[in-house]
Amino acid sequence: MISPRAIRKGITIKFDGKVVDKAVVVEASKTWEPKHATLFTKLLKQGGKFTANGVIVEVIPQEQMLTSRGEKDGGIITSDPLARF
Repeated sequence: MISPRAIRKGITIKFDGKVVDKAVVVEASKTWEPKHATLFTKLLKQGGKFTANGVIVEVIPQEQMLTSRGEKDGGIITSDPLARF
C-alpha cells in the first residue's frame, strides 16, 4: 500500500489517461501486488508507465531545471551591490 505522504506536490498521476488525486491512488494501491507498489514509488522520482490490475498507471514527475552538466541548477546568484571587491 502507498502512503499519501509518498505522493509529493507537483507530480501528475494518470489512470487510463485520466488524472487522479492522492485518495484514488491510495485506494487503488491497496489491491496492488507488492512489486507494483515498489515500482510505483520508483516511478514517483523518475516517471514512467506500468500496468496494475488491467489499469495503465502513468506517473509524470515535476520537471527539474538542469545545467549542461546534468546537475540541478543553483538559481540566480545575487551579490550585494554596495559591496566593494
